[in-house]
Amino acid sequence: MRSYSRFRGFTLVELLVVIAIIGILVGLLLPAVQAAREAARRMQCSNNLKQQALALHNAHDTHLRFPPQGGNYGGAWYAPLYFHMIPFIEQSAVFNMAGNCDLSAAVGQAAPTTWTNLGYVWPTWGSVNTGSKTWLRQTRMSAYQCPSDSTLGNGLDWSPGDSSYGGNFLVFGGENNRTVTCGSASNPWETCWDGKAKFSTILDGSSNTIVFAEKISRCNGTGDPGGTWWMRGVFRIGSGSGGNPSSGVPSDSYPGDRLSAVFGGGRGRDGVIFTYGIASKFQVQPRLPLSRAANGGQCDRRLASTMHSVMQIALADGSVRAISGSISSQTWFALLTPANAEVTGSDFE
Repeated sequence: MRSYSRFRGFTLVELLVVIAIIGILVGLLLPAVQAAREAARRMQCSNNLKQQALALHNAHDTHLRFPPQGGNYGGAWYAPLYFHMIPFIEQSAVFNMAGNCDLSAAVGQAAPTTWTNLGYVWPTWGSVNTGSKTWLRQTRMSAYQCPSDSTLGNGLDWSPGDSSYGGNFLVFGGENNRTVTCGSASNPWETCWDGKAKFSTILDGSSNTIVFAEKISRCNGTGDPGGTWWMRGVFRIGSGSGGNPSSGVPSDSYPGDRLSAVFGGGRGRDGVIFTYGIASKFQVQPRLPLSRAANGGQCDRRLASTMHSVMQIALADGSVRAISGSISSQTWFALLTPANAEVTGSDFE
């Protein structure tokens, strides 16, 4: 007699059980994968801050002082902090391109049509990236962009030149300049955002003074537009402007405004005052950063801010630290001031 084996498939119940088990496993693994990806992004962001800190040291070694938050430095005229840094992050070609300007540039013009070599380095609204034939203000700088910054790419006419970091005004702009209005006889354009800082002026110690921190690229909660652009803080020159330093007429964002890469103090030429003192503590993962306050947006463009679960900072000694959102406002402010002789709290040690 022959024996026949009977083969049967999975029942519907068995299939559903297997699918449910797979779903549970995926649900358990997904947070771990996301956490690993965020850890990699956070490390890249930390590396960017480290690169900026090293560039700052190299700038100091070369010019015997720190660059200003906005001003003249290292052969560049009327430029913001992060522009002065680019020769020291191996971007000298971008630095030199600021000598080329479309003098006929008008507001809203999509791209340059022609340009003139000015014979000197002066980044303006009309400066041209001669390689890509776009505006210099739209040049992407990878060292200035954090991969965890989900607001990147939402700038106005400056993307992809948006930035995820800012400079501490109390170091680079100077505490004495934090409330001044630029352009007057007593506070000329060249000096009102220039603290003329050196390592020797950081009396609180370079390991206790913040120089850079995260500041997300679009931040509309306290005003639209708000955000961060590495080249924000320039004059507009050309037929569409009507203003330049020699005439004393303010034009565009120089030395800074609501879109500048700055925190800790300073008064923008548009009247925005970057928050000073214990009220200047940073924001961690602010809610709906692209939305206005009326629509639930809580991002404050006057403060440092991060999309990580912690704030990453670069100190004047070149080190990079991650600090918790639970750090006290007093400790944060003590870390911002370079020469006020405060004692940092135990929540930073």
